[in-house]
Amino acid sequence: MIVIRFFIIYFIRIQYAKVIRWKPPIDLADEMFVNGSLDATSFGPCCPQPKGDIYLPSQDEQCLYLNIYKPIQSSSQQNSLLPVFVWIHGGAHEIGCSSQSIPLIYNGTNMIAHSPADQPVIIVTINYRLGVLADMFLEELIEEDPQWPTAGNYMYLDMLSALRWIQKNIGDYGGDSGNVTIFGQSAGGLSVVDLGAVRGSSGLYRTAISQSGLSSPGTYTSYYNTKDALNVSTIIVQQLNCSNESKEKVLECLRSASIVDLYKIYGNRYTKPIIDDYFFPLYPPLAILNGTYNNISLIMGNNDYDIPFCLDNPDMNYTGAIDYISQFVAKKWIPSLIDHYSLKNCSSNRNANRSRCCSIVLSMATDDLFDCDIRRIFNSFYSKYGSKSERNKLYSYHLDCYPQCPNVTEKGICRHSAELPFVFGTISDFHSQELFNCTWDYSTRQFSNEIISHWMNIATTGRPLNSWSSYDPMSPRHFHITPDRGFIDQIWQKNCSFFDFIEADGVEQKFGKQLFKINK
Repeated sequence: MIVIRFFIIYFIRIQYAKVIRWKPPIDLADEMFVNGSLDATSFGPCCPQPKGDIYLPSQDEQCLYLNIYKPIQSSSQQNSLLPVFVWIHGGAHEIGCSSQSIPLIYNGTNMIAHSPADQPVIIVTINYRLGVLADMFLEELIEEDPQWPTAGNYMYLDMLSALRWIQKNIGDYGGDSGNVTIFGQSAGGLSVVDLGAVRGSSGLYRTAISQSGLSSPGTYTSYYNTKDALNVSTIIVQQLNCSNESKEKVLECLRSASIVDLYKIYGNRYTKPIIDDYFFPLYPPLAILNGTYNNISLIMGNNDYDIPFCLDNPDMNYTGAIDYISQFVAKKWIPSLIDHYSLKNCSSNRNANRSRCCSIVLSMATDDLFDCDIRRIFNSFYSKYGSKSERNKLYSYHLDCYPQCPNVTEKGICRHSAELPFVFGTISDFHSQELFNCTWDYSTRQFSNEIISHWMNIATTGRPLNSWSSYDPMSPRHFHITPDRGFIDQIWQKNCSFFDFIEADGVEQKFGKQLFKINK
């Protein structure tokens, strides 16, 4: 029997907040649309961002719109409230949009159409401020509103504003405000973990899925301290010639500057969250140990080749490996790193497998940027709450995929962002700018459907399907998701002691001697 599933898109253009450059968002949906109506048949504009290689329908500073996708239910199902899945896009907090790419990659319609028939879910995708409009940190901004003495982290303020709107209004669309799951990839993966540690996020969601959260939320290098944030923002003020003894005139000058000039001066600076002692007081591992992190289920993982290192550096030798590592690791740690990973005897031979220099560097980078950061967060939960606590609903995964369609640069390599088409059931890509003349074969569609089934079960129950083991530090396991070898529960063989030591040292230098140390 063929079952045809229907779905609708509600209000593809609901503005959940309004901002004036660097101010906390105002939750004003009720004020804007009291007893009124809105033509919601097209996407709202994307948030301003520098020109890149992704398709964006339009841009505007008033960009805080969300999109709601809901399955059509039978009359007997309509009395049941549906779980809500909220997507936070990636793009280094600098680029991206809920309505980006051709075909639309974050397509809740496709995800719903290919999800299990007995697990209907509402999917919401959102926008948030990016780049210079997301992390501007100045004393003038802090002092502008004494009741909310904060600056920077505007992307997180926008996400909270969207989640508050969902809490208040999703019931009107048949959604269960008490069963909200947030999920995101790359900077979105970083965001969904960080939100558990920011002020005002408690109770807005109960589950988070972090896909390839780069740079990972378990490492200090992902964040600014207040001193560094102030220094880099002050440079922008100076280059715009906005310096003035009058704080009001400084802000007036900044707010009147063109968006083109702002992004030109901002340049290639990495947009980082700010540990500010008020809105975002502790980064996630310390917030967990301090008991101030949200009580949620947490699923974290990454792709097998998030960094296609051997593809980019196929003939790397020992000297090249050291040169590369030196760009990212302090000189004092390099001898220990060489010993820890047995790098000294690495080979440039492409058939050397595990002893190949590029393979060893890839293993280092994967540990540093993904696996050990996930372990650090999970171990913090165990250190604080113990193995029997209901708070320890922790699951990890590795994902492999062999993208062939749409056409991608690294065919068959499960690189960073390559899982997105499979998660959304969409034949598209983060950088897609035109329709593709290709279709998935049956096995590829089934692989995508299985991933969607796991993600939908997480959204519905807060946990993956039973075949996926929860995290236990005494015998750590992860779920290996592959298109040709099945979905397998495997031992997670990682020794993170070296990177944990570096992390503890870096946290103390960057944030000072905090009450709690990183769990080793």
